[in-house]
This record gives sequence, C-alpha cells and structure tokens, in this order.
Amino acid sequence: MKRKISISHISALTFLITVFLAVSGHAQNQPDIPKPRGPVDLSDTSNLIIFIVIPLIILIVYLIYRKRIKKVREEREDRIKEENEKRLNKE
Repeated sequence: MKRKISISHISALTFLITVFLAVSGHAQNQPDIPKPRGPVDLSDTSNLIIFIVIPLIILIVYLIYRKRIKKVREEREDRIKEENEKRLNKE
C-alpha cells in the first residue's frame, strides 16, 4: 500500500528546512573576529611571509613531490615491463 504525502506536509517540511538553513547561516557569523578592511600591506614583514613566502614554499614542495611521484611511477612501470620481458624470453 502506497502512502501519499499531502501538500501540507511538504509545505511544512519546506518551511522547516528554510528556517533551519536561515538559522544555521546566521550562526556562522562571528562578530568578534576582525574583518580585513583593504588590500594587504606587503611592506610589513609578517604579511610578506604569510602571503608570499609560505605559499611559494608550499608550491615548490608540491611540485617537487609531484615530480618525485612521477619518477617513482615510471621506474616501477619500467621494472614491471622488464620483468615481463624476461618472463617472455624464458618461455
């Protein structure tokens, strides 16, 4: 036996979801946290380190890591290929 959901139940559920989303969205607002009021001043050493140096270090480490992973993967594929060739030559 199929149960039908009436329009009033759907509208009530929609209303509750809308209210919940509005309340949860408002709860994300944190009034005590300072908000930036303009462009970043790069003449300050701490801003320079936070916004330029650290992201560059992260980018360089990521590129080195990616290159190393690619090299290891190629070495593994070459090793597997050589092992397969040796097996075929033995047979």
